[in-house]
Parts: sequence; C-alpha cells; structure tokens
Amino acid sequence: MKTKFNQFILLAFFALLSFTACQNEETQVINPSEQETIVPSSALAGLMSNTTANYGAYDDVLDGSPCFSIDLPVTIVISDITITIESEEDLDELEDLFEQFEGNEDILDFIFPITIIFNDYTEIVIENEGQLENFITDCDDDEDDVIECIDFVYPISFSVFNADFDIIDTVTIENDEALYHFLEELEEDDNALIVSLNYPVTLEYANGETIEVNSNEELAEAIELASNDCDDDDEEYECNEDNITELLVECPWDIDDEFNDFDDYQITFNEDGTLEISEDDATSAIGGNWELTATDDGLKLILSDLTAFEQDLGGIWIITECDDDELIIERGDFTIELDQDCDDDEVDCSVGEIYESIVECAWLFETNLIDTTVAVYVYFTPDGQILNANADGTESVIGAWELTLTGSHIYFDFEFESEFEVLNGLWKVAECEDDELYLINEENYIQLYQECDDENPFECYETDGIELVECDEDADGYAVFNIYEAVPDCSSQNTLIISFHTTEEGAVSNTDILEVAQAYSSISNPQAVYVKVALFDNQEEFYIYPVYLISENCSPFECFESFEAVIEKCDEDNDGIEVFDLTVAFSNCTPSAEVVTYHETEADALNGINAILYPEAYTNVYAEQILFIRVQIENQTEIFPIFLYLEDCSQGVCAEGDVDEILAECFWIPTSFNGDDNLIDWVLNFEANSQAVVMTNGETAVTATYTTSGSADGVIVEFSNITGPDIQVLTGSWLVVECSSEFLHLQNGDINLILERTCD
Repeated sequence: MKTKFNQFILLAFFALLSFTACQNEETQVINPSEQETIVPSSALAGLMSNTTANYGAYDDVLDGSPCFSIDLPVTIVISDITITIESEEDLDELEDLFEQFEGNEDILDFIFPITIIFNDYTEIVIENEGQLENFITDCDDDEDDVIECIDFVYPISFSVFNADFDIIDTVTIENDEALYHFLEELEEDDNALIVSLNYPVTLEYANGETIEVNSNEELAEAIELASNDCDDDDEEYECNEDNITELLVECPWDIDDEFNDFDDYQITFNEDGTLEISEDDATSAIGGNWELTATDDGLKLILSDLTAFEQDLGGIWIITECDDDELIIERGDFTIELDQDCDDDEVDCSVGEIYESIVECAWLFETNLIDTTVAVYVYFTPDGQILNANADGTESVIGAWELTLTGSHIYFDFEFESEFEVLNGLWKVAECEDDELYLINEENYIQLYQECDDENPFECYETDGIELVECDEDADGYAVFNIYEAVPDCSSQNTLIISFHTTEEGAVSNTDILEVAQAYSSISNPQAVYVKVALFDNQEEFYIYPVYLISENCSPFECFESFEAVIEKCDEDNDGIEVFDLTVAFSNCTPSAEVVTYHETEADALNGINAILYPEAYTNVYAEQILFIRVQIENQTEIFPIFLYLEDCSQGVCAEGDVDEILAECFWIPTSFNGDDNLIDWVLNFEANSQAVVMTNGETAVTATYTTSGSADGVIVEFSNITGPDIQVLTGSWLVVECSSEFLHLQNGDINLILERTCD
C-alpha cells in the first residue's frame, strides 16, 4: 500500500506547455521514437495517471472512504482521549486502539476543520461532521482506478520538443503529485508539443522489489502486471516461510487470547530455535523450543518443551493470518493473536495508568525553566485543574492539564497561569515509573515525583541553622539576601508549606511574616530570621530552623580588579601612532568612582600628579604602551594599568566573501570587548545564508540578525535585533580590521571586539 500525503504542488514547469517565445540558442534536433513519446489520452498515459493518483483508501480507518484521504496531521478524540495522527504508522496504532472499544460505534470525533484530498489531489477544507458525511455518502468508490501496488522511483525526466523536433526543455519530476499534474496538463495542451519519457525508469513494487524498464511498452506491461496482482484487501505481507521466520525473531511478541490469560506475558523467538516466555515483572523466563514448517495445510508453528505452559501453549499451531506485525495462530478451536512489540521508544505506562497515578496525590514539581529552590507541590485534579498549596493553608488554581496521545507517544498539555506560563504547551512523557514522571519539551524538562506518604517529612530540614553571607555593597552594614537559598532541596511524601518569619515566636504563631524573601534587606548584622516547614494537611505539625544573615565588607574596587583593561587599535597609516580614548578602558566601572585620573607612569599615578589632560583623545608614544588609571572611592585609592596596542591593519584583511565563509564555520566567542572579557561566556552561531546568528549563554538563547557588506574602509558586519542581556552591546556596525579562519578583530568607533573561533 502506498501513502499519499498533501505535498507542495510543483506547477512551475507547466509553463512550458504554453511556450511561445522564439529560441535564441541553437538546440539539438532529435526525432523521438514512438516507444518514448507520451501520447495524451493513450492507455500508457492513463496507467501512469492511475499509478500516481492519491490513494484515498489508505486511511479508511479514519474516514471509511476510498475517494479521498485526510491531510495529516489530524487530531481526533476517542473516549475523551485526544490523539494526533501524523503518519501511516500512527494509523496502525489507531487500529489497535479500536480493538479496545469493539462494539462501541461512532467513537471517533474529529477536531475540525480538516482537509480532505481527492484522488486527483484536489483539496477541500471540511468545517464540520455534516460536511464530511456528505462527501463520504457521495463517494462512488473509484478506488479501482488507483493502482497502489507499484510506484515510480524518482526523479524521472521528460524531454519536450516542438513540432520541428527541437528540444525546448527538459522537465524533472520529483514525486507522484507532480507527475500526475504533468500528465493532466499534457491532456489539456493545445500547442502540439511532443513529450518523451527519458529511459531507463525504475519502478518499485509494494514488497520493496524494483524493476527497470527501457521503453513505453515495458513500462505499460510492468504497470498492468502489478495492477492485476494488487490485492483488493491491500494485504501487502506475503505469508511464506522465509518472511515469517524473519519476522518471528525480529522482536518480542505479546500474547492475546479470548480469555486474556496471557496479557502479562511475552514470547521471544531466538534464531537458534529456542524461545523464552517472560512475565512483565519477572526476573526469569520459561524456556522452550520453536520450529516453523511449511505443509500442504499451511505454515505450522511448533512450540515444545514449555514446562508450565506446555498444556496451554505447546503443540502444533496453524498460522491462519499474518501481517508484518501480527500473526493469528490456531490449534484446534483455540485461537491466539501474537502482536509484535518492537517500539523501544515507548514509555512503560499507558494513558490510563498515567491518569490514574497523576490524580492520586501530590507531586513534587521541578523544571529547568523556573527557579524551584523552594519545593513546589502541585495537585492534578480529575477535572483537569492544577492546584498549588499556599502559605496560609489554602489551595489555588495555577493552571489546567490534559493528557493527549499522538501516535505512540503520550503528552501533557499544560495551560498555566502567572509565573508558570513559561511551561505552557505540549510536554512528551519521556520516562514513566510508578512514582516518577519525566517530561520533555525540546531541550527543557519537567520532573515530577509523587509525594503520598512519609514517616518523617522534616528529616531533610533538621539543622541547627544555616548561614547566608552577602556583600555589603554600600558599606552601611546591611545587604540584600535571597532566603530561599537556605531551603534545602527536599523530597517528601507529604505536601509541605514553607513560610519565612522575622522572629521565632512569629514562626510558631504564623505571624511576623517576612516579605519578599527572594530579595530581603537585612536590618542588622548579623540577623536571624526563621524558616517554618508545616504539613499542608496538618499545619499544627511543623518544624522551625534559623537562618543567619551576615553582611560582609566588599572591596569597592572589585569591578576594576575583575579584568585586565586592553585597548587595541588599527595603525591606519602604519606610523605607530594613533589617538586612543582611555575612558573606555574601565567604562563599566568608573560610574561607581568618585575621582578618576589617567597617568603615563605608575609613579605619577601613585602621587596623583601629571594627569593626562585629555584622556578621551590621547596619542600614544609607543606601539605597545602601559598607562595607569588612579581611582578614588570612599577615600580609598587604587592604581590599575591600561594596556595600549597598535596592530598592522595591512595584514589579514579579508573580502566580504571570506568573512561570510569563516563566520559560518564552527562557533565564535567574544573573548575581548574593549579589553574586557565579560562576554566570554557567550557563544555565537552564524547560520549560513540565513542572516541569523544564535547567541547562547548557558540557558539564555537569543536569535539575532547579522549582515555583511563591503565599504571603502573594508568589510562591515552589522548586528541587529539583539534582545539578550549584556550581549546587546554588540548592536551596531563593525569594521573588520583583521581576520583569519580562527580570529576576527572588529571595530565600532573606538570600541574593539575580538572574536575567536571554536569548534567544540
């Protein structure tokens, strides 16, 4: 069976069918033979059209109509379970799911609108169930016009001639839909153009075998033979001894009988003729032997030496039906269905099991998208709400949840409120255990731990106290603290309420609430505050421990000490002299200083004499020179060096094409921004031909825009639309003053930027 989905319709080449312009170039004159010419309305053209038509019956499990297929993906609802069908494999899963609802009619509901695709690739948007039923009722069942068991192997090409047999074009076809429309337009052509198929052409049968044809006659014969052999029931799998043998050893098999006696068991057939029958949770398996034999009565599967299962499963079984993942075997009046279980990517839980577990009790909630230093506990209610425990003992609604099944994968669909909105969307269940769920969304995760019971819910919090130390920025004896840092990451079977208090008595009486615990300004040094951990279900049961807030004096020169100030410039005239703006060296630090002066010698800086009068326009003395900045803060003075470097700009200058090429290779790190390495943690990934650059710093990712252009001074790299913190300083136009495959030196006015390549 072939699957036809809605594809991009390539109609551009049909312009040649109304080709009227004169040819200005010499063309080759060839007389195509009748064996190669595709004649409109001919039997061959009809066979080719039927072979490439959209096979509407492949998804009849969805719509029951062979006249059209449904454009995927499509979302359906079965017994309150939302399922997204994305592929033919998902349709197979859907058939298996229908078996669980046997006898329950009309269990499938579409989420409209949907799009249906007819055999000629015409598309119609369906807005409701009534419209869909009308099209199903009007179907004349022209399925037999579609040949689904043979396919062209693409690409194929046609030569197009005019009446004088001059080649005016060659058309390349890439897929069934394009070929179908090409033949359709050929029927409607009024320009007497001649089209011949370029051989050889390869065809592929439904069983995967291929055939090469070299003429129209061979092509027509191959398609006719295949269409005569097409099974009306679309059964592709051939039940012969070789195929079944290969199938048996491919994966384990689930056992399904009418009494459901073996629902928890699997059979594994080994290539050496042995087998194991294992139970879901068992650590050992029951062994045995198997043999497959072809007889006049059909294929027989012989199971022997099964010990405890000999009476139930041992003996000679006739294989009465087979598919590429299912076998029906019979022994007398006893029938068993064997279903292949190969999907290692599926989680161990079903939708029903996850639903039953998720509403059972509270869950400890962790994610990389939200700071969950404080334990967050949530409840998933059966009516689809997500609740959070408040400090006052109440519960508040923070969102909604729904389970969905897409193909073989299970998803949580979250709609959170307030600070949890960043978690909205679909989260795939990647791991599933009795008391733990691991959900993923691209590179992000949510970890859920079930918390139902614990003998000592405060064991993790038993401590004599925790010290938090912060810098006293303004030297007033106080500092700002995040008291959540004093709450350990504890897992508990009970839902707990965490609160913060300025006194121990207040913690006991639930008064003296400490506000803004994430940014609390201390009122003494040291200061003790108190953390209270109480059971949500019984707030009379609690534990209190102190947190000591300690403010420490910080060096007012910490910013100046954090990096080495380097100013690099291009020696434009190659004379060893340029004008430097010394104030940019520590521009991010000087706002905190009271007095700043610049000096040519360290002795002058120490003595506070001979200050440079115009530091914004200083002309260097040497190509490599050290100057000194004298900084006074709060009656304290420190001296720091500034390094000046001149570079020969005549070396290493690249053309625009060179810059484009090297930027697209590997990744680039801004190792120096005017001598400061504060951007060194950012990584720039320039995406070739897209004018996009992805900037990442740990968990922060920013997609910005860059362009390159030529100018009289050299190549210009311009950054725009940068929204991330710190990295915004790259916004603007930068002149490439030096480049290599490993190194780029850029300038924006007096600001110098160094990018270095890394391929890690």
